[in-house]
Amino acid sequence: MTIKKQPFGTTPDGDTATLWTIENTSGLSLGICDWGATIVSVKQPDKTGRLDEIILGFDDASRYISTEGYLGATCGRFANRIASGKFSLGGKKYQLNCNDGLNHLHGGEKGYNARTWEAAPYSEGNRSGVVFTLISPDGEENYPGEFKVSADYALDEQGRLFMDFKGVSNKPTIINITNHAYWNLAGAGSGSILNHLLKVHASGYLPVDETAIPTGEIHSVEGTAFDFRKVKPISREFDHCMVIDGENGVLRVAVEVQDPVSGRKLTLYTDRPGVQLYTGNFLQGTPFPKNSGFCLEPQDFPDAPNHPEFPPVVLQPGETYHHRSMIEFSNR
Repeated sequence: MTIKKQPFGTTPDGDTATLWTIENTSGLSLGICDWGATIVSVKQPDKTGRLDEIILGFDDASRYISTEGYLGATCGRFANRIASGKFSLGGKKYQLNCNDGLNHLHGGEKGYNARTWEAAPYSEGNRSGVVFTLISPDGEENYPGEFKVSADYALDEQGRLFMDFKGVSNKPTIINITNHAYWNLAGAGSGSILNHLLKVHASGYLPVDETAIPTGEIHSVEGTAFDFRKVKPISREFDHCMVIDGENGVLRVAVEVQDPVSGRKLTLYTDRPGVQLYTGNFLQGTPFPKNSGFCLEPQDFPDAPNHPEFPPVVLQPGETYHHRSMIEFSNR
C-alpha cells in the first residue's frame, strides 16, 4: 500500500486544500480530500486491466460547491431530507434551515460537505486511510448539541473501501451521516449508468410525497419497479430509500452493481437500515450530464425524527454514534 499527500487547490472558503491518494498493489486507488471529507477519485482496473476513473469529481477543491450535487462528500449532521426542517426532541421544537425547497437537506446551508476537516493519515497492516475529524458547534444549522464527528476512509489490499463514521454529542441530538459519491463503473464521462446491472438486497422501500419526504409507510417491492432482488438493468430514474434486508446494526450485503462491458463490480455492505438509491437525476446543474453517475447512500431513514415508527436516530450524551459501511471492488 502507498499513501501520498499533495496540494488540492483552494476551497470555496479560501482555505488551502489537501488530497491524499492511497493505492494498493492491484492498481486500485482512492483519492480523498479534507474539504468536505470528500472522495474525489477512485480508479479501478477493468477485466482487461484497463484503469479508469469511476467517480464523478474534479481536480481542484474550488470546484466542490456545496449546492452542486454533493459530489463525493460526507453529508451531515443529518443526511437526506427532514420535512419543513422541523423536528421535536425532548419536548422542544427545532427549526433547521431549509435548503431544498420547503425541506432541509444534507445538513442545511453549510453542512459537513462545506467544511474543512482535520486529517490524520495512517497505515495498519494491509490497510491505509485517513481519519477526518470535525467539531460541529452547538446550534450549527440550528442543531442542538456540540457534535464531535470522525470520518475514517481506508483502502486495503483485498480491494475494499472502508467507511466508518463516529461521533459524540454533549446534548441530545439527531444524527445521520453518509457519503454521497457518484459512481460510473464504465468510467467517469462514459455516458449513462442506466444500463448498469443492479441487485438490491431489499424487500421494501420508502414511498415518498411530491417533495421526496417519506410517507411513513414501508411498501413491499413485489411487483414494482423497485424490485431488484434479482439482477436487472437500472433502466429508470430513482431517488428512493431502499429498506435493506437483515438486522439493523449488523454489517451485511446491501447492493451489488456491475457494468456489463468493463466487468467492473462493486458490492456495498452496511450496518444501516437503508440505502438511498439515486441515479443522478438532477446533475444538470453540474458539468456532468443527467444519469451519468449513481449514488448508493447507506443511512438511517430520511425524515426519521418525524416518524417514531422508523429506527431511532437520536444520540444521547454518553452514547457513541457509529455507522459502518464497506465497498468491495472486483472485475470479471
